[in-house]
Amino acid sequence: MARCMTQDTVKIGPITLIHGDAQEVLADYRGHADLLCTDHPYRLTSGGRGQSGDGSMSGIFDADDYDNSGDLMAMAEWNRTGGPLYRALKTDADAYVMVNDKNIALAIGAFVGAGFKFHNMLVWDKHAPTANRWYMKHLEYTLYLWKGRGREINDMGSKQLFRMDRPKLGLHPTEKPVALMRHYIENSTDPGAIVLDPYMGSASTMVAALESGRAGLGIEIEREHFDTAVARVSAAYEAKGVAA
Repeated sequence: MARCMTQDTVKIGPITLIHGDAQEVLADYRGHADLLCTDHPYRLTSGGRGQSGDGSMSGIFDADDYDNSGDLMAMAEWNRTGGPLYRALKTDADAYVMVNDKNIALAIGAFVGAGFKFHNMLVWDKHAPTANRWYMKHLEYTLYLWKGRGREINDMGSKQLFRMDRPKLGLHPTEKPVALMRHYIENSTDPGAIVLDPYMGSASTMVAALESGRAGLGIEIEREHFDTAVARVSAAYEAKGVAA
């Protein structure tokens, strides 16, 4: 069968999706993945006020959805992250970890402290800026890291900057473009490799892995987002012309 399900694990073709805490799940997946590619859930700056003067914000920061505490979703503290993710990768593996500007130092400390080595800082220009009184923000950053022996990227003409509009699907508060994740995946793996996303959200990385002919392991702690991920990967699998 193309899909099998046992409790909180769903397998869709070469993609395995698990509903659970990445810290706990990855204890059973040491040395498993060829690549880490994830948008790490980090704490946002709290206490900001909107331009209306009443403290209100819009979009994903609307008062009905966000209490301005800095916790837009379930957080994964940096000091608990690097080690489990390092151990989940094979002996030689690359890693792409997305982060905002205020979390760069914490992220580098956590991952380099766990044993990763730092290749480069990559940038996503999402065009549409986020309102800010101290320069509007339209960039997000990706730590490009490696474990073991470093490998050359497959397209050595690639530059640090990747330009693409933010997704308009609205499946997750911090959804990333499939094309961006596919760009990273295809540069640092070969077909058939296993891509790990321990904080998969709505599964942009898993869809990118599927579309690029890779296998995937995606983990999500929030049930709503996990269910969205299952539906989205199922649709992508069926779109490839294989009955899920």
